[in-house]
Amino acid sequence: MPTPVRGLFRPAQTARPVWWPLAFFAAYVIIAAAAFAMTVGAGGLAVLWINNGLLAAALLLLPRATAIPLALVCALVDFLAALLTGSAPAQAALIASLDLTESVIAAILIRQVCGAGLDIHQFSRLWRVALLAVLPATLTIGTVGAILSARLFGGDFMPIWITWVGGDFLGMMIGAPAVLLLTRMHRYAMPDTVAGTPPLHLVAAALLVAAILFHFLPEAPLFLSFPLLLAVLLRLDPPRAVLAIALFAFLTAASTSLGHGPIAAQYSDISRRILVLQTYLAALQFCALMIISVMSQRSRAQKGLRRALSAARTARRAAENAALAKSRFLAVMSHEMRTPLNGISGNVQLLSAKPALPGFALEPLAAIQASCGVLVSLIDDVLDFSSLDNGDLQRQLNLAPVSIPMVVERVAALILPVLSDRPITLRVETDAPVDRLHRADESRLAQILFKLLSNAAKFTQRGHITLSVAIRPSEVEGIDDVTFRVTDTGMGIAPEDLSLLFRPFSQIDSTPTRKFSGAGLGLAISRSLVEMMGGNLTVESAFGMGSTFTFSAPMARLNGLESVQAESAPPQDLRLLVVDDHPMNRQIASQMLEAAGFKVDTAENGEDAVQRVGQASYHAIFMDLHMPVMDGLTACRQIKALGGAVGRTPIIAMTAATSKDDIAACLAAGMVDHIAKPIQLMTLIAAANNAVPKRAA
Repeated sequence: MPTPVRGLFRPAQTARPVWWPLAFFAAYVIIAAAAFAMTVGAGGLAVLWINNGLLAAALLLLPRATAIPLALVCALVDFLAALLTGSAPAQAALIASLDLTESVIAAILIRQVCGAGLDIHQFSRLWRVALLAVLPATLTIGTVGAILSARLFGGDFMPIWITWVGGDFLGMMIGAPAVLLLTRMHRYAMPDTVAGTPPLHLVAAALLVAAILFHFLPEAPLFLSFPLLLAVLLRLDPPRAVLAIALFAFLTAASTSLGHGPIAAQYSDISRRILVLQTYLAALQFCALMIISVMSQRSRAQKGLRRALSAARTARRAAENAALAKSRFLAVMSHEMRTPLNGISGNVQLLSAKPALPGFALEPLAAIQASCGVLVSLIDDVLDFSSLDNGDLQRQLNLAPVSIPMVVERVAALILPVLSDRPITLRVETDAPVDRLHRADESRLAQILFKLLSNAAKFTQRGHITLSVAIRPSEVEGIDDVTFRVTDTGMGIAPEDLSLLFRPFSQIDSTPTRKFSGAGLGLAISRSLVEMMGGNLTVESAFGMGSTFTFSAPMARLNGLESVQAESAPPQDLRLLVVDDHPMNRQIASQMLEAAGFKVDTAENGEDAVQRVGQASYHAIFMDLHMPVMDGLTACRQIKALGGAVGRTPIIAMTAATSKDDIAACLAAGMVDHIAKPIQLMTLIAAANNAVPKRAA
C-alpha cells in the first residue's frame, strides 16, 4: 500500500540535485517548441502534448520552493510559444492557464494514488494512475478548454474536444511515467549487451525503423514496428525502455503531422488523421507501460527470490555449521567423559569378579557400577537425541537376523538387578518360538525395551512389571506385526500429563522437590526409534493404576536360526593385542581379557602396534582411535596393507568415539567391530570370541 500524503508536496521532501530544475525547464522549452511546431503542421490541432506530464512530474519530485516558480515560468513559456505559433493573446493565455491547471490537478491526483514513493511499477497502480489521476485531469481541463475555445474563438466543439483530451491524455501518460522512471534510473543496472547488441544500438535501431516507416514507406503496415519495439521493452530496463517509446512516439507524431507515413497516406482529413495517430500512439503507449510494469514486477520478484535464496543458503550454512559444532562438541565431551568412566567401571568389574572379595564390599561396588551405568546411559541419550535432532540416526539402523525371544530374555536379565531391592515381580510373556528369526536392529530394539522397562521400574514400588510380545502375520507376505507391551502397577499418569511424556527434557514433576530424577530423554528417543522402525509408541495410563506402553513394528520374517551368541569360552593359546595410549585403559582391558583366558600384549600408540604385529602373530587386535604418534585408523590401514595372515588379523575398535561417523570410519578402515568405552566385561569377551574365528578365515 502507498504511504498516504495529504496535498501535493511532501512534508519532508527528499533533497534533489541542484541542476534538476534547470533540466526540467530546458526539457519543457525544447518539447514545447517541437509540440507547437507539430501543431502548426497539423493545422492548429494539438497532436502530442507531453509538457503537462513533464510539469506534473516536476511538481511531484521537486520541493515547494523550487516547484512553484518552475511551474509559473513553464506557464509563461507555454504562453509565449502559443503567441509565436499564431495564437491570439487571449487564446494563448487560456492555453497556458489550462495547461498549468491540468498539470497541478494531475500531480495532486497522482500523489494520492501513488503515495510518497511515487512507485508506478505495479500494474494495478499504473492503471489507477491512468484512470483515477490522468483521465479525470485531462478530461476535465480538455472539456473546459474545448468549450471556451469553441465559444470565444470559434470552431467545431467535437473535433477540438477530441483532439485536446486525446492529445493531453496521451502526452500525460507518456511524459509523467517517463520522467518518474528516468529520475530513478540509478536503481536499475544498464546491461552491457542485449543478446550481443549494446542497448543504445537497440534503441537507435528502433528509432531508425520508425523514421523509415513513417517517412519513406507510406504503404507499409504499422505493425512492422512492433517486433523491434517489443525487443526494446523486453530487453531494456524500465527507464530506458519508456524513454525509447517516448522518442518513438515523438518521431512518429512529427512525421505524421508533416504528412508522411502510413497514417497520413490513408487519411487526408487532418482531424481524422490526428485521431488515428493518437489512437495508435495510445495503444502503443499502454501496451508498452503494461509490458514495462510486468517486466519490472518480474525483475523485482527475481531479485526478491535471489535475496531469499541467498538468505536461505546463508541460514542453512549457519545451521550446518552450528550442527557441526554441536556434533564436534558432543563427540569431544563424550570421549573425554567415557575415558575416566572406563577406568571407574573397569576396575569395579575387575574387583567384583574376585572370589575373595568381602561381602560387605559388593554393595558399594554395585552402587558404583550402577552410577557408571546411569552416566553412560545419559551420555548415550544425549548423543542419540542429537542424532535424532539432526535426522542422522535413521541411517544408523543396522538390520540383521534377530531372535525376538532371545532379545527379550537378555533385556529382562539386565533389568532384574534394578528390581532386586523392591517387592516387584518381572513377568515375560511371548508366544514366539526361539528359532523364529526376524530382520531388525537388535541393539536399537533392546535399547527401546530397556528404556521402557527402566521407566516402569523407576515409577513402580511394588507389584509387577510385565513385558509381553505378540507376533502376528501382517497383510503383506513375509512380514509380521510384532507388538511389544510393557505394563506396570506403578503410580500411573494423570490424563493432563500424558502430553509431557514424549517431549524431550520434560518431566511430569519438574519441581525442585521432585522424587524422581532423569534427563527426560528416554521416552522421546524410544518413540523416535520406534517411528524409524515403521511403528508407533503409545501409552495408556490412569493415576494410581499403573501404565501400559505399547509399540508395534513390521519386521521381515526369516527362516532358520542363526547363531547370535558368542562362544562361552575362548580357545586356548590365543594372543591378543590391546592398543591404547592411556595406561589405565590398557590395564583394564588386559586384565579383563586375561581373566577370560587370553594372552595379552599391549601397545601405547598406532606406530608401536604396527611394529608389534610385524614381530609377533596375534589372533585379534583391540585398537583405540585417538592416540599420539599414529592414530588407530592409520595403524589399521597400515596393518591391512601388510597382507598375508597379518593383514587378515581382525581389528576391533575399542574407543570412546561413538558417533555414527566414527563407527563408519572404523568399518571403512577395515575394522570388523566397534565397542564403546566404558568397556563392559561381557561385551569385551564376546567381541574377542567373535573375532577369533575370522582370524582363521
